[in-house]
Amino acid sequence: MAADVSRNSLQAHDNFLAEKTEVLSEDLLQIERRLDTVRSICHHSHKRLVACFQGQHGTDAERRHKKLPLTALAQNMQEASTQLEDSLLGKMLETCGDAENQLALELSQHEVFVEKEIVDPLYGIAEVEIPNIQKQRKQLARLVLDWDSVRARWNQAHKSSGTNFQGLPSKIDTLKEEMDEAGNKVEQCKDQLAADMYNFMAKEGEYGKFF
Repeated sequence: MAADVSRNSLQAHDNFLAEKTEVLSEDLLQIERRLDTVRSICHHSHKRLVACFQGQHGTDAERRHKKLPLTALAQNMQEASTQLEDSLLGKMLETCGDAENQLALELSQHEVFVEKEIVDPLYGIAEVEIPNIQKQRKQLARLVLDWDSVRARWNQAHKSSGTNFQGLPSKIDTLKEEMDEAGNKVEQCKDQLAADMYNFMAKEGEYGKFF
């Protein structure tokens, strides 16, 4: 119980530090919120589109065609037509069977096209592109946490040493170097994250074509 309390206290402390310094601009924070919405839309659209398929998801047009209900209907009509030989009904069943089979071919080709040109790209956005950006955001939060932590230790050590800036102890110098290094890592990560965010938003029109 005590260990759980201790872990919760540490986590709360870490969260406080991570939120202490916000390094992203308001524009980037708006984009971050937008990414969550776009990912949700693409995820659910992908899921609903796959549910619309009559053929087996991930198979080629030929294999899809064999498994479609329309194909089974076409085969049933064609088999029935042979039992009625040259009768009017037999010829009608043969004609309809051929038509249903052609519809099945068109449907299987259409589903393959939709999967390749729409479903797969939506999956890529929802499960690859946006998650990669969100991972960078989490990495930035961890770097900011480290930065705030070493900065707090530097401030505390600096206060403890008094106001003699000319004779700072080596410990304070070391902390200053760590703080500068942590700050540089934050800036590098932030710049890369910002570039990826703006690049994603610039392609929003392209993504809209999928719909």
